[in-house]
Amino acid sequence: MSEILVKLHKLHKAQQQILDEKKRFNVLKCGRQFGKTDLSKELVIDPMLDGKKVGYWYPTYKDGDKIWQELCFILHDVISKKDSQLKKLTLITGGTLDMWTMDDPNSGRGFTYHRAIIDEAEKARHLKDSWEQTIRATLLFHKGDAWFLSTPKFGQTYFKTTLFKNELKSENWKSWKFTSFDNPFLDPAEIEDAQKLDELVFQCEYMAEDVDVTQRPFAYAFNEAKHVGKCEYDPNNELLLSFDFNIEPITCIAGQHIDDELRFIREFKLNNSDIYALCDEIIATYGHYNPLYMITGDATGRARSALTIGNLNYYRIIKQKFDVTDLQMKVGKSNPAVSDSRVLMNSLFQNYKVVIDKENCPGFIYDLKFVEVDEHGDIKKDRSSEAKKADLLDCGRYLENTFFKWFIKSLQKYPENIVDNNFDDEY
Repeated sequence: MSEILVKLHKLHKAQQQILDEKKRFNVLKCGRQFGKTDLSKELVIDPMLDGKKVGYWYPTYKDGDKIWQELCFILHDVISKKDSQLKKLTLITGGTLDMWTMDDPNSGRGFTYHRAIIDEAEKARHLKDSWEQTIRATLLFHKGDAWFLSTPKFGQTYFKTTLFKNELKSENWKSWKFTSFDNPFLDPAEIEDAQKLDELVFQCEYMAEDVDVTQRPFAYAFNEAKHVGKCEYDPNNELLLSFDFNIEPITCIAGQHIDDELRFIREFKLNNSDIYALCDEIIATYGHYNPLYMITGDATGRARSALTIGNLNYYRIIKQKFDVTDLQMKVGKSNPAVSDSRVLMNSLFQNYKVVIDKENCPGFIYDLKFVEVDEHGDIKKDRSSEAKKADLLDCGRYLENTFFKWFIKSLQKYPENIVDNNFDDEY
């Protein structure tokens, strides 16, 4: 039988060091673009070519797509069986790969492996239960090894406080920390440029440092002395309206982007009310028909609501009340991840000119000063407490995600991948 060549990227010095120093249980904490994916492919393919069984865990189904596609491409000539739906491979050598999500901590229970790889471990909410209740047991029969790979995230997590420090307790464990600078194929100037966005994010995600911001406000870069002042409404510029649709209260925040300055000029917050009254109050302030209105907000408002007349969705009502076109409706298909919007908001506060009107945005200012996040990075909310509902914070982050995502991602002003203007046809 002719020889089949499987081509892999040559590992750089730090990646090779990891393989040379490996023990049975291995934990890698690394900065972005260190080369974790290429290392993962090496860890998967080597034992499979030797006829061994590999289990690969990742936080959510979407997280596994990229490496699955790359593995299928690299191993194409030696695959004897493939199930793309279940993400399972069998090679002509007899080696197998099973890919599992950790949405369910029981994923993989009852299987046996020579190697378990847990990728993006910091992102997995059920990491502790998945490892201790399921994954560890899959290695018993073959006395297999395990690899935990991740870029760190904010907070004191199981990955940092337990797994990364296990080498202090047992000679079977080994841990490494490498930064983005340890990848020799990256331009150091590009990495340093990322520091301009958010210092804490840079320390955490590029330098792989343990940064705990769970005891800090969501908007930790907000500085009242720097960011609070007087904002005048300019009727000749676009008015950005961002809605949040809780039953109590229902809220909206109005902003403008003028002369490279983001201005939050007024908040609207109604208790014991509805979307109709909220629209009427905004119309009383800025007028019924305004060709410069740009509307965004909570994506859940796209669903039909029993709280509206005729069971319409909130944005159909807003569109009708303000008499705006589809092009003025800039509503996301889904709400932004809290972690992403937190990075964007703090990057703007740190590096862009942002001004919040002191007189007309007291609730938003309060949220920026006091709303915190939990150990998973989610916003701490208490619907029973008026001071902890964070509704105006949500309005602010929805507005920024729609109209200022370019600040980090360099997209066009209104990114089409998050906007769907087709309201009439959809309902």
